[in-house]
Amino acid sequence: MQTLKTNALEWHHFSKPSAADLKWLKAHFRLHQLVVEELGKQTIRPRSDRYDSYIYIILHFPIFSEAERHTYSREVDFILTKHALVTVAYGQVKPLEDFFKQCSSEESAREAYAANTPAHLFYFALKGLYDFALRELDHIQENINRLEERVFSAKHGEEALIEDLSFVRRDIIDFRRSLKPQQLALESLVIQGVSIYGASLKPFFEELIGEYQKVWNLIENSKEAVDALYDNNVAVLNIKQNETMRVLSIMAFTTFPLVLFAQLFSMSTVATPIIGYRYDFWVIISLMLAAAIGMFVFFKRKRWL
Repeated sequence: MQTLKTNALEWHHFSKPSAADLKWLKAHFRLHQLVVEELGKQTIRPRSDRYDSYIYIILHFPIFSEAERHTYSREVDFILTKHALVTVAYGQVKPLEDFFKQCSSEESAREAYAANTPAHLFYFALKGLYDFALRELDHIQENINRLEERVFSAKHGEEALIEDLSFVRRDIIDFRRSLKPQQLALESLVIQGVSIYGASLKPFFEELIGEYQKVWNLIENSKEAVDALYDNNVAVLNIKQNETMRVLSIMAFTTFPLVLFAQLFSMSTVATPIIGYRYDFWVIISLMLAAAIGMFVFFKRKRWL
């Protein structure tokens, strides 16, 4: 447990709380047993619940792992009381940890963020998490821009592009899965926050919905762009594959008469035409060439070539 105390509030931050931490939280804040059980494990569904003297909030945030090149959903639980903020993380959430260190080590940060109510501190912490998500989405947008240049360049490997686009689509899917369910929790928080802190703090809670919408809108824009690039790349790949199949089909139909002539004149019969006459070989070759040229002219007139 890490604790920050100011004249206005207390901030207790837990990372993967132990049984002793949960026991302390239950005794210190008189938490409901259901809340204690929820704090002891990760929860899939975000929500915001109002209890007698506090609000229990569960949110998930996308955190990109550079080592694994994969986006993970990290859960952060918040307990808001009139005089304290409790945050519980179940994995490394660097922006939240950095914000706690900043408030603990810098006097200016404590005065700016931790000199009012826990609701103000919660607002700045959550805003920092959404700002971090925006920066991660900016990185994804840069990847999309590079992929767009490759998609519309004169020469590019469609197969390799599909793989790269799939990785970007996976990151966007992970972002959407983490953030989409949050809106209902934030809307509930507006009503619950006013009931504890008063109507004067309603704009802060409402602004959190606005911060969330900024992230969500950028996710939707990125999704639409990636889907369009993916569909365009697949269409180009299909066209090239169809073109290859068309050429192969034409080659097959062009060579078919040649194979047919060769098979006909190779039959062991008593009265095979042309066979046995002078220049019979060149006559057969000429017939085969004439048939091939005729097929070529036919395909050309049909504009198949």
